[in-house]
Amino acid sequence: MKERINILPVPTWNRMGVNWAEAKADLPKASLPKGKKEPYTGSVSHGMQTLRELPTEVTQIQSGMGAYYDEYIMDQADKTCYLQVNDDVKEPFIITEQLDSSNPASRTHWGIVAEEGSRLTVVQISRGDAMDGAAMTLTQIHAKAGSFVRLIQLQLLGDTSRSWEAVGARIGEGAKVELVRAVLGGQVAASGSLMKLEGAKSGYDLNSAYFGHKEQYLDFNDTAEHMGRESSCEMYTSGVLADYSTKILRGTIDFRSGAVRAVGHENETVLLLSPTARNRTTPLILCGEEQVEGQHAATLGKFDEKQLYYLCSRGLAPTQAKRLMVEARFMPVLDLLPEENLRTEILEGIERRLDRHENNPG
Repeated sequence: MKERINILPVPTWNRMGVNWAEAKADLPKASLPKGKKEPYTGSVSHGMQTLRELPTEVTQIQSGMGAYYDEYIMDQADKTCYLQVNDDVKEPFIITEQLDSSNPASRTHWGIVAEEGSRLTVVQISRGDAMDGAAMTLTQIHAKAGSFVRLIQLQLLGDTSRSWEAVGARIGEGAKVELVRAVLGGQVAASGSLMKLEGAKSGYDLNSAYFGHKEQYLDFNDTAEHMGRESSCEMYTSGVLADYSTKILRGTIDFRSGAVRAVGHENETVLLLSPTARNRTTPLILCGEEQVEGQHAATLGKFDEKQLYYLCSRGLAPTQAKRLMVEARFMPVLDLLPEENLRTEILEGIERRLDRHENNPG
């Protein structure tokens, strides 16, 4: 149990196969040397600065992937990037990790300390490919009172690499954290987030989108823990599964005692393009407080024939109508990206996958 990742907060029947990530998502720790923890030395915008070390209260923040993964990255990271933001920073902070044959693995430990009333957008991008490549991140966020942090993670790897993206946050009074995530690449892609809404009227939004194809394995574990009074979360995931791809989503809203009048909503929609694709969704609401509002929903299906008919009646070809419906699932993520070229890159990736599926339907 110690070495498992993306563990469901409260287990269900083992035969369901959703209590933790499958073995194919195990960490490649035996094959990688110990990292050197090289610090980020690039420039930063006015209103923020880099830190040599993270405060203890930040390093103790646990991610949704679990303590085993967190400890591994903090001990074995190749790179570190510790940021402190003190003001309303308009310019997004963007870092790209590029995998190739000369750099087949990247393990990065991120830390973000958002001081009271500050604002920051961070964009983490993974690109490239390498045989048995590995892109691994751990991001720990301390959002103090009245601050705002938007974390955008774009995983655009090739088909022979694997990725692990872990996020953990403490969210103070009146503060808000947004996690925006798009997963397109990798033979294995695992993501885990754990957001602790500690302060009164703290907030958390998740907008996540994915497109699984070939024999890709996708594994998500997203949890919002409500502790503050009148805290709120909105967790939205939308995805497409084609070919022989497999996806597991664990989405948990946990209302702790004292989270009076807290509100939490989670929703996932899944579009199946192939009868051989496999989807498993585990929405979970835990309630230790009476005066709360919690809702969860999951929708699974094929293309809606009525919607297709309507779009085709407006002059679109069936193929164009289907592409429009697929792209619409990514719009909540695309609309939040700070640069047009990133939106174009993701849409082009979707187009390539749809072309492949239409030419080789499952």
